Amino acid sequence: MMNNSELIITIITIVFSVLGSILGYFLKKNEKTMKHYEAYLKVEAKIKELCVAAEAAYTDGAMKKKYVVSNINSFLIENNLNVDEEIIEQIIEGIITITKSINNTAGVK
Repeated sequence: MMNNSELIITIITIVFSVLGSILGYFLKKNEKTMKHYEAYLKVEAKIKELCVAAEAAYTDGAMKKKYVVSNINSFLIENNLNVDEEIIEQIIEGIITITKSINNTAGVK
């Protein structure tokens, strides 16, 4: 049986994979758009990884988010990626919303 973090990761991965596939289908013909899409996928995967690490390291939600934002900014610089802050914020908030929903359903505080 999966523990909560494995379940959260699985659900988040499924949701973002479906969204990513749909977006990729519609954007694959434009090379510039494809570069942005590939950067989005890399950033999305890193944010998921950072959220899992933050869940394990911190109990305070604000600290978790600060950890993710700080580390994703470093990741962007190190990998010379340019993704709008609003998109990053939307990805993070989407993961937080899904995590809270799963935790509430599972009865985890």
